[in-house]
Amino acid sequence: MRNATRLFLAWATLLGSAMPAMAEVRTVYQGTLGTSEVVLEVNATGGGRYFYRRHGVDIPLSGPVTKLVEALPIQGEAMYRAAQGGNAPLFEDAQTRQPGPTWRGQVINGTFAGSWSDGPGKQNVAFELRQVRQYDPDKSPGATEPVTRAIPPGNTTGAASDAPISIETAPYDHLKLQTPLKQGAEHVSGAVAWRMVIDPRTRFSYPRLTRHPDARVAEKVNAILARRHGQLSLAALECKATLYTETHPAAGSLGNYDAELVRVTFLGPTLMSVVESGSADCGGAHPHNHYAPYTLDLVRGEYLDFHRLLRAFTRTPDGFVPSQTLMALIGKKLKAQGRGPESAAAADPQQYTGCDEVWPQYLALHFERTRGRDALAVAVSGVPHALGACLGTTVALPFTELKPLLKPAAGAYLFPKP
Repeated sequence: MRNATRLFLAWATLLGSAMPAMAEVRTVYQGTLGTSEVVLEVNATGGGRYFYRRHGVDIPLSGPVTKLVEALPIQGEAMYRAAQGGNAPLFEDAQTRQPGPTWRGQVINGTFAGSWSDGPGKQNVAFELRQVRQYDPDKSPGATEPVTRAIPPGNTTGAASDAPISIETAPYDHLKLQTPLKQGAEHVSGAVAWRMVIDPRTRFSYPRLTRHPDARVAEKVNAILARRHGQLSLAALECKATLYTETHPAAGSLGNYDAELVRVTFLGPTLMSVVESGSADCGGAHPHNHYAPYTLDLVRGEYLDFHRLLRAFTRTPDGFVPSQTLMALIGKKLKAQGRGPESAAAADPQQYTGCDEVWPQYLALHFERTRGRDALAVAVSGVPHALGACLGTTVALPFTELKPLLKPAAGAYLFPKP
């Protein structure tokens, strides 16, 4: 989240160094540059960005729409030195002083057309782009900055925002995510099933529901999965675009998002639990280590409200906190395993990690199925960097031990009839 915010601020500076109190309208075009499909966005006062669909990496643009100059990658010692001190992006070569590739064209009746050149004496390439949408970022803040959506307690938002990405509110990013996905093997569990899909540009897997008795529910669930997948992909591609804006070691990489591990830990006719975990790193003091579980309600097609099924949370003036009933079950399980605060006093200080004492502040829930056993997994999530080793499931409470937690609605979800 922090890195994504920093990247957004860099783009805000680029796209309007003298930006007024209200953001200017942006116009989004799509079409072809030679034989390559591209999407381009320009500001009313000039400047902008574009990407090749097959890559998804933003390239900054400077100047009026009639003569847009591309930024150059920060590669080589001369460019690296020139970019220091916040001078990036650079629109001319630091050694030759030649400008970057240039778009020369005009907008007529919603079509931006002209020629692109990579320097004097080089062959021009024709481009033709049609206008897709105009939008004002101030009127749809979710389009250009991370926004955390309110989701029920027990669930987490992970390494990226959970904001919706639509052609109306975020046309540029929406088009960036319209790319063919590689399909993985299907995993069937009774009347429901899922498979992993991969955006070849970001290279990590994310699940989609492939079978469900109610097509409407499946559509709603897949919209949530696609939104979360898309936000992670955008964060990865934003990091790769720092090839033009940053000089830190991770600049131009996928920020380790390509190593993101996303797992389906539980799938039944009524519930689907997913965990996002990894160590995203696109600059900053330290990587963003995370373990982010969430559960989807396959009856309603939305995030599961644990509070509706379980006595796991108590409402306070400051929001929901883990209930005494849940904490008692956790404490009982820890004690049975020789863990927890009582065992900490006798622990070897060099071996004791303190991970059993981070609750209730950093608690998240999900379901898991291992070796035929269904359980409520109590995980550590959202801890500071220094406690990153504590991330993950720490206690698994089998369904058969959850009786003190169960509300009347829980039976149909945890023990559905065939």
